Amino acid sequence: MATSIMARLPMGARLRLHFATALVSLFTFVYARLVCTFMCSLTPDSLARSVGALFVLHVFLREVLFRVVRVKGDVPPARRAYILSILTFGVTGCVAVALHAVLHPTFPFASHIKLAIGYWALGAGIVAQLEYLLFERTMQTTTPLAAHLHERLGRRLMEGYVVFTAVPVIVLLLTLRRIVTELGGLHRYVLEATVLAVGFTSAALVTAFAFGRSLRKDSEKLLEAVRKVGGGNFEPSVSTSRPDELSLVAAGINDMANGLLLRERIRDALGRFVSPEVATEFIEKYARDGRQVELGGIKRDVVIVFSDLRGFTQLSESLPPERLIGVLNGYFTEMVEAIRSNGGMVDKFIGDAVLAVFGLIDGSSGDNPAVSAVRAAMEMHERLAKYNEELAADGIGLKSGIGIHAGEVVAGYLGSVQRLEFTVIGHNVNVAARIESQAKAPNPPLLVSDEVAKRVGSVFEMECVGAAPLKGVGDEMKLFTVKKAHPYEPSTK
Repeated sequence: MATSIMARLPMGARLRLHFATALVSLFTFVYARLVCTFMCSLTPDSLARSVGALFVLHVFLREVLFRVVRVKGDVPPARRAYILSILTFGVTGCVAVALHAVLHPTFPFASHIKLAIGYWALGAGIVAQLEYLLFERTMQTTTPLAAHLHERLGRRLMEGYVVFTAVPVIVLLLTLRRIVTELGGLHRYVLEATVLAVGFTSAALVTAFAFGRSLRKDSEKLLEAVRKVGGGNFEPSVSTSRPDELSLVAAGINDMANGLLLRERIRDALGRFVSPEVATEFIEKYARDGRQVELGGIKRDVVIVFSDLRGFTQLSESLPPERLIGVLNGYFTEMVEAIRSNGGMVDKFIGDAVLAVFGLIDGSSGDNPAVSAVRAAMEMHERLAKYNEELAADGIGLKSGIGIHAGEVVAGYLGSVQRLEFTVIGHNVNVAARIESQAKAPNPPLLVSDEVAKRVGSVFEMECVGAAPLKGVGDEMKLFTVKKAHPYEPSTK
């Protein structure tokens, strides 16, 4: 939607613009008396009235143009305001020539031009550059596409270079010409020329300094945004005061940060459906590079923990669905926390059962994944006991059985490229499930295989509870439970 420049320009900025115009008018008064013999013959009051009228005209013209001219959303308003500002200086200078010619028809035409040159040189040449910086600071805009840029940094630098060097030189040459051709090179006139040169050069230096400071601040904003993104802050919201290439860099940084933030949110969301470790591996391996997902898996020696609730069918029939889901979610929350705090990875939920794997991700389960798995199982029972205290008021008491086995499995992506699941499969996974089915009275609720008992013997004192035939296993398998932990348990986290 198109809006007027006045609507985008705060009152404080407008007052600063008019103050700058007043300074230009004051300088024009001094400049005219120094560079023109004919204007020197005028009384100060007469010249001041002419310059004052020009000031009023300039302010009125600027206010009208800024109210009438509208800027569309994809047009940098600062550049448009800058062009209008130069236009007002130019028009006011032309009016100055005409007004001076009408009031003093006997003066040569060069005298009329000299009055306008002071207004044009300092105003449209140097002060307009300062106004441009003010427009950029107060009328910031974000330009997303390079094709829409109406401002280029190289052109802006060239404009400033020409103005800051050419304007003082031109004014100095005109003044020296008058000293030589009209005033005979007297010492006091040389001093007047020096004052003019110093005034214009100082104004140019002040404007150049302001432009350099503005450029430095924008560059520092970009560098700080890059540091923030590098440090993990993906919401830098960086912007610059200029609609040039630097604004594209800022937009690029914001887009990059938004992409990284989206990736982290996807990783977090994906980690709620699969293990966070699996989500991270998938994103790093496939999503980042856009590679085709490879089905299949690799063989790994892991420790499998299988946990299941006892009597869940009767419980599900006695509870409303909403309450049943709430009880299950609370239970799973405690079990997942126990597994993850000991370095395990939740493979999947199967109804009210939990399948977890230890040792699949290198280093995640410590030096001895079997020890971590047994610790996790013991913590799962402890957390279940505390959770039952919360459920006691509703007459609910959950019981679970846990089976642990160790051995080689195949871990990888199963399914199709349209629908994938990361899981572990193999005979040893089935054995863990069979062991869990034996973890009920009269057996203890935690049972482990002979292989797991061997791997944790230095940390836990294991007790053999007997041998049992397991479905799918040829011979009977010895089953063990934890009798007690040794006084000294080396950390495996």
